[in-house]
Amino acid sequence: MSYRKKATVKYSAYALLLLAIFVLQSARGTRITLLGGTVNAIPFFIAAVALMDGPYPAGALGFFAGLLVSIHSSVLEGLSALYFGLFGVAFGWFGSLQLRRVLPSAFLGGTVCLVGGWLFKFIFYYALVYGVPAAEGLKWLLGELLLSAPVGAALFFAVRALTRHFAEGEE
Repeated sequence: MSYRKKATVKYSAYALLLLAIFVLQSARGTRITLLGGTVNAIPFFIAAVALMDGPYPAGALGFFAGLLVSIHSSVLEGLSALYFGLFGVAFGWFGSLQLRRVLPSAFLGGTVCLVGGWLFKFIFYYALVYGVPAAEGLKWLLGELLLSAPVGAALFFAVRALTRHFAEGEE
């Protein structure tokens, strides 16, 4: 199989995995909550792709993930796409220069993305519009981190397996 076909199949597999993650974490019957937070595995997926494949595939998948999130939520259209896309490019660039392709690096990236998104959402939406206290928001963030971390680990290993599978024979 040529490199172009391998890349097309690999990125299609990433897109299908992203779609499955999105459906499972946002469907009504599969939604799990803890301390007010729900599973948000998309940042961990983008961080894993950024570590394994670099900034441009992570930015493209991040943009696609952000479009899915924007369509599903009441957030201004495009802000999530911009946020996830820029995060994928930035973390992919930083990861290629400074980080190893291991699980703690993916956790670092996913956590930074999750906390950054939470700060924007909390400050500009929950605190300003609804007056939610900071302690309640931190409890929500802690619940989201506790629920998302195991799913993020599974996604890291899935992305690593896909990367290794399609890298076989490229020597």
